[in-house]
Amino acid sequence: MPHIVLEHGGLDQPLAPLMDALAEAVAAHPAVPRAAVKVRAHHVTDFLLLSGEASFAHVTLRLMDSRGPEQHTELADALMDTLRRCLTQGCALCVETVTIPKASFRKG
Repeated sequence: MPHIVLEHGGLDQPLAPLMDALAEAVAAHPAVPRAAVKVRAHHVTDFLLLSGEASFAHVTLRLMDSRGPEQHTELADALMDTLRRCLTQGCALCVETVTIPKASFRKG
């Protein structure tokens, strides 16, 4: 943990540099162990943005419940800065954090 999930559509660029940049943004936080960062991407072929953008990138950051609101905010800001830096204008951007209750989390 943390897990970074990138849902995207309409992007016309390789994803590996963006995924690396997102991982580095989270790993740079002093409270995050580098080896714990995981990134995955899901491509969406069918989507509609009434706001008019031709593409979108939505990042969900999943964090254990031991991380407080300040860390959620700092990490969300770092991810949004990364999206803005790596993606072109005209792309709808969004970042959200999700808290995972440690009591129900299983890892194998």
